[in-house]
Amino acid sequence: MRKQLAIGISLLAFTGMVKASEINFVSDNQQEVLPQYTHFVNTNLNQSFEPMSWASHSISLPNRNSFHTASVSFITGGDNLDFGNIDFADPTIEQCKKEGYSLTTCSAGLLPGLKCPYNSAYFDKCCDRRYKYDKSACSYPNTVSGDSCGGKFMCYCDRSLYPVTGCTSPQVPEGTGCTEEGVTYYSKCVCPSNYNQKCDGQNQQGVGTGCTQNGVTYYTSCQCKSGYNMTCSDLGPTTPSDYCLMNGIKYYNNCKTCENKCKLASCPTGNVCEYEDCSQKYCVTGCAVGYKDLDNYWCNGALRCWVAATN
Repeated sequence: MRKQLAIGISLLAFTGMVKASEINFVSDNQQEVLPQYTHFVNTNLNQSFEPMSWASHSISLPNRNSFHTASVSFITGGDNLDFGNIDFADPTIEQCKKEGYSLTTCSAGLLPGLKCPYNSAYFDKCCDRRYKYDKSACSYPNTVSGDSCGGKFMCYCDRSLYPVTGCTSPQVPEGTGCTEEGVTYYSKCVCPSNYNQKCDGQNQQGVGTGCTQNGVTYYTSCQCKSGYNMTCSDLGPTTPSDYCLMNGIKYYNNCKTCENKCKLASCPTGNVCEYEDCSQKYCVTGCAVGYKDLDNYWCNGALRCWVAATN
């Protein structure tokens, strides 16, 4: 810090020559009250004078011829005395540095720490920009830091409790989360409540995009796989065990076109048969002319017919 000291002293010329004819004094032998005398006004050096009564003063002076007069003047060479520019060291700077407050600037992204009590331009260290909260200003679900910098604390989201910053659709964040520096953190991502169908039944599949949570994929609804849309109520399914069960109904992808009931590769002698196209087999329907059945006895799916007796 530079301080300039300019001291101006007005010229004062004072002549101490006093003429006896100008002032009347009271001698030892004569007491006379004079009307007034002049003197300096205070000590402000403005060379002003004011009259002052002698009424209450009497001065005894020696004979005028017994003293000499003197003249005093100040020589300055101008109207003001100029002592030039004088530098004064700021004692607060050294005091701050001595107590550890030695910094005046911080890198980008950092904030000044504690300021020197003697000079606020100096501080002890630079702090992470997150250290900017009073402890009382940090509330749940945020966590206040155990340490401080510049008398301030961090107010942050505990990453062990809130590790997630975003969820992949159709998942959504669980709860309201925890916000830090404008970013919201969540404990986890979950499937919306309407994703509640696993669709893991035989020949089932989910409708639309699934939502996977804890290794399980959920859907809003389920449907049978392509092709499983026949009930085969007429002749039954080709493969009865291959179906899709939805809402209590079995749906098949292949139904019989015939009963497929015939088992004989050929029609036995003495029998009347029906040929089944779908199975390419024969079914016995009765006995041929001249034959009769024996007590309606069937053998291996064929009516056993005997030659009728002539008598």
